[in-house]
Amino acid sequence: MFLNFGILMLALVSTAQCARILCIFPWPGTSHMITFSALTRALAERGHEVVVVSTHPLKNPPKNYSDINTFDNLKDMYDEMMNSDDIFEFEDVPIIFHPIFYWMMGVQSVELTFQNEDVQALVQDQKGFDLVIAEDFVCDAIFAFAHHFKAPLIVISSFGGYPWQNYAVGNPYNPAYCTNNLLPFADKKNFVERLINTAYTILWNFGSYFYYYPRQNQLVEQLFGPGFPSVAELRRTASLSMTNSHFSTNYVRPLVPAFVEVGGMHVKAPSKPLPPDMKQWLDDAKDGAIYFSLGSNVRSSLLPEEKRTALMQAFAQIPQRVLWKWETDDMPGKPENVMISNWVPQMEVLAHPNVKLFISHGGLLSGQEAMFSGVPIVGIPFFGDQRMNVERAENEGYGVFLPYKEITIDSVLAAIRKGLHDKNIQKEVKRRQAVFLDQPQSPLERAVFWTEYVLRHSGAAHLRSAALDLSWYQLELLDVYAFMAAIALLFLSLCYLLLFKLFCRKNKTKID
Repeated sequence: MFLNFGILMLALVSTAQCARILCIFPWPGTSHMITFSALTRALAERGHEVVVVSTHPLKNPPKNYSDINTFDNLKDMYDEMMNSDDIFEFEDVPIIFHPIFYWMMGVQSVELTFQNEDVQALVQDQKGFDLVIAEDFVCDAIFAFAHHFKAPLIVISSFGGYPWQNYAVGNPYNPAYCTNNLLPFADKKNFVERLINTAYTILWNFGSYFYYYPRQNQLVEQLFGPGFPSVAELRRTASLSMTNSHFSTNYVRPLVPAFVEVGGMHVKAPSKPLPPDMKQWLDDAKDGAIYFSLGSNVRSSLLPEEKRTALMQAFAQIPQRVLWKWETDDMPGKPENVMISNWVPQMEVLAHPNVKLFISHGGLLSGQEAMFSGVPIVGIPFFGDQRMNVERAENEGYGVFLPYKEITIDSVLAAIRKGLHDKNIQKEVKRRQAVFLDQPQSPLERAVFWTEYVLRHSGAAHLRSAALDLSWYQLELLDVYAFMAAIALLFLSLCYLLLFKLFCRKNKTKID
């Protein structure tokens, strides 16, 4: 019996290992591909033939790994994102307009991706694909590739908290305690916060159906022709939804089996030595060191002079050394205790024993890497989920929130001192690190397992939630509540009529 079971498992594994997988990631953000590349490389290393469409081809890919490079198509969009100083004013844009920005950028990224000749040639690919893995970030038209190739669809996101991620697999999303990534609310909300979170979710869904989805539907028709299901319907065909989240770095919420958290799958222990000059700088930091980076989308070198000067003057007053990710070769007025570099191996730096604090933009990936290394953060958020990430770190006691608009010499010094010397923060960081590391398998192993699970079980239809087959009013039980209300109203009406007749009869008896 056990021999037969072993033979069966070997056959299943063999089936998964020879799969041909198409991965499509249109958004040109570097941080997105840091997450996705960890999975695509791992799948290729396990023997799968992997074809990846993205703006960031993999360096030194495995032999069965093919890139379709769309960077030239999206270069102008990427340069605008990377080199614009408007990003420092993005926080001033009313939150109600943020979805429109994402929808427009998402439509543009997909449209430009579809203009790539190699992407267009994919439509005529005769070999076909056994699985399609598609980015789940305002680029829904790409889900059509799974329908075209009649292959199972896995959607994957480098974030974890946007409402639409739940809709693919019928995962419950209750605005009472689940927070939209763009809102700075915790899981425990007062009435006003619950009202705003609920209204924001409803407006987002309304805008998606009447503004965003029609534009994505047009892109599907342009590439594949007429007759395809709507992108809203294509989303609901997904076999699995993987998100870059984990309860140690995100708030707790219910999850159906087809909604898999793989938060931190890009994170791994440092395996390469630091550059000699950087290592020497950190080794000699007798009072400790601070690492400062605003991520891949925000350039420190574009900071307004007022903010840049405040940061430099604050750094000049502390005994710690500062390693600053800086995108140009020179920094006018650089303090002696500051080292600049346009490239920093972040995990290796955070793992250095002398690094005591991480001043960050509040990006999810950076937060996960800091959590892995047990380093507290001072967060300066700019857009997207960054503010929620930083406010959560401060509310949960493992970080400090430093608003960009409030950057002064004094505010920077106060944030640094609190991050370095607050014993409660130091204790909570180490506790969170232990929770993050205490998993039965690594996030990457989990992502690979569930990807191959979908392959082994031909789309894993048994994971499909019945919630996907209900209308929105059925899912919210509005029809049931309406029926119960009608029954209650009928019962009360009958009681009223009965009492009214009894009252009238009693009065008539008295008169007689």
